Amino acid sequence: MLDQRPQDIQLPTMGDGVQQTSERNQETTENERGITFRCKVYLAWIFAIPLVVIALLSYCLVKAQNAPYFCPDNWIGFQDKCYYFSKEEKNWNSSKDSCLSENADLVLISTPEEMQFLKRYKCTSDHWIHPGSQTKPWTERSTLNHWLTTKENEVCPYLNEDGIATARCYTERKWICKKKIR
Repeated sequence: MLDQRPQDIQLPTMGDGVQQTSERNQETTENERGITFRCKVYLAWIFAIPLVVIALLSYCLVKAQNAPYFCPDNWIGFQDKCYYFSKEEKNWNSSKDSCLSENADLVLISTPEEMQFLKRYKCTSDHWIHPGSQTKPWTERSTLNHWLTTKENEVCPYLNEDGIATARCYTERKWICKKKIR
């Protein structure tokens, strides 16, 4: 052993160990970065998916609220109401019952614009209309009275070419139903 020269003795060098440790540390750091990156991607999905779902639901709700509403077949839309102009004739009570069977009521005229709309679509036939409610106050009653010309012994109102008139309720006429657009 003494014969060996100092050049032949192999001493561990710091460079090899440091280099190996550095390589291991670099691999570990890259693995940690990979895990951290994957975690970030998963977290992004976890937060993004509910946000997208909430955004879509909000959009659909707003769209549904602003969506155009449609009247049933054979009904005509005006403002936010649907109107049905009958083709057959019935007495006033039967006309009212026909409207009720459609989840509607005989038309209660509330504005001059509605009156013009009804006169435009009713053609030349007379149509039974709603006289107004006796059990609760309503603003349309004064409007209706403006067009109503009553004659003695005539109790049910109808719409003719001149406006609103009254006749005996047992006579047969066409009718107009009205319901709110849903």
